Amino acid sequence: MSKQLTKAPTWKGKPGVKSENSAGRTAHEKLVKGLSHPVRMECLTILATRVASPRELSELLKHDLSNVSYHVRTLVELGLVELVREESVRGAVAHFYRAVERPWASGAEWEELPKDVQDALIAHSWDFLLKDVTTAVEKGTFNDRSDRHLSRTSLLLDSEGFARISGLMDQLLDAIFTEQAASAERMTKSGEKPVHAVAGTALFTMPEPEGIESPDRVRGGSTG
Repeated sequence: MSKQLTKAPTWKGKPGVKSENSAGRTAHEKLVKGLSHPVRMECLTILATRVASPRELSELLKHDLSNVSYHVRTLVELGLVELVREESVRGAVAHFYRAVERPWASGAEWEELPKDVQDALIAHSWDFLLKDVTTAVEKGTFNDRSDRHLSRTSLLLDSEGFARISGLMDQLLDAIFTEQAASAERMTKSGEKPVHAVAGTALFTMPEPEGIESPDRVRGGSTG
């Protein structure tokens, strides 16, 4: 028998009990702690793409079940993973989890994160986005609306231009959250069925194309 949970509990041994270990931690501290152990990162990577129990994770990762269960509990306590259902399996209760999408770290917080944690966060975020795109394409909803948006733009920028575009994207994200709140208010009054949607933005530097000289080298010319 499966019991579906409508709201994920905070958990320390029992659903519904808030973890003392995570009390007072900032979002930044939780992210660092959650992603600082390789087993937790492996679990989080899988749970970003599917629902799984600790037993399933231990079999996939070839780790001891008690070790995996410990790290999954830590992820739950930190709010990086949530319990979505419970099932009766051979007289015991199996718990099934999924990753919870986290707010992106701010510029200042990002700079404080270790390089391996930064890489893990980037991979975790892309896992979510790629899963969403794949699901929408496979289910035929990606192109449902004529006002859907998809773009990729290759840019040549100076440092100031890059910083300005980054700032514009921060403003866009703020505007998106504002519009989501306004939508909720309108739907409360109208009763309109919500449109489930995903918005994704990214701005990053690319390696210099091979075989193309940099502008500095071209301007300087040959010295020999």
